[in-house]
Amino acid sequence: MLEKMTPPVLQRVIQSTFLVLCLHTGWQFHRFVLWATGASEVFVPRPASVEAFLPIAALMGLRRLLQTGVWDMVHPAALAILLAAMVTALVLRKGFCGYVCPVGLISGLLNTLGRRLSLSRVPGPWAARQLSVPKYLALGFFVYTVFIGMDLAAIEEFAAGPYNYVADARMLRFFQSPSRTTLVALAALLVLGTVLRSFWCRYLCPYGALLGLLSWASPTSVHRDPATCVQCGRCTRACPGCIRVQDMERVLSPECLGCMRCQEACPVEGCITMRAAGRTIPAWAAGAGSVGIMLGAWLLALQAGLWDQRVPPAMLQRFYRMFLE
Repeated sequence: MLEKMTPPVLQRVIQSTFLVLCLHTGWQFHRFVLWATGASEVFVPRPASVEAFLPIAALMGLRRLLQTGVWDMVHPAALAILLAAMVTALVLRKGFCGYVCPVGLISGLLNTLGRRLSLSRVPGPWAARQLSVPKYLALGFFVYTVFIGMDLAAIEEFAAGPYNYVADARMLRFFQSPSRTTLVALAALLVLGTVLRSFWCRYLCPYGALLGLLSWASPTSVHRDPATCVQCGRCTRACPGCIRVQDMERVLSPECLGCMRCQEACPVEGCITMRAAGRTIPAWAAGAGSVGIMLGAWLLALQAGLWDQRVPPAMLQRFYRMFLE
């Protein structure tokens, strides 16, 4: 079945599935917060997967794990998801960004809209490098703060603090009751995402910056055969990461998602392929592999008791009512 799907269709199917899961998680978490704050008497279990939206907590959990060997049990799923995304980058390039992250789907839809309206633009190499600076600065700030600026005692204090317990609910409230500034910023991102291809993912996302750097160590990459290439440029125009595929024999850019839209656009069969450790692999491998890694991480964490939060609901309820009401 996977062989019959074109790379764009496969990507959209996987992305849409994860988006539906995210929406379901958000709705379930909303109902949990209603109970925790006393707005509802119906108890709904807190979905652990909501922690996918807590990357800073995950980064702090990683620092603590590396230094002490202790898994953060306040936001355990956040750490599991971060590690799974990092493994995906090391094995299958930015497969997490290309197939799992719901923002990637929104970015792709904005790209399509921009092209249909003839608004989509791709900055030149120099401009693209300058525009990419913010995401690496943000990544550097977070990495420096968590791994250098804070000692272990500060990490432990933050992990045990009430604010950390309600970080997920504060995030929910941020989106449920956005300020005028937030709405303007989101509107600006939508417009920029329509005009500049993959604006958020290419220029602002620190999570994507981290995974892009890790992807340099991946044995998987897109290859172009210069002997059969006709230099039509279709691969470059199809690439959501704005990579000049037509000028490369091996695509090692940190913007490569492994989506294989370049292969789909290429008019010469076999000119563009995906390879892992020197062997050609099917176009669907990055998508299927990314899903497999995420599901595997979930099952392993669940089996090991490192997925669900080990906090009594009554304690969470007290913290939620203290900081959210």
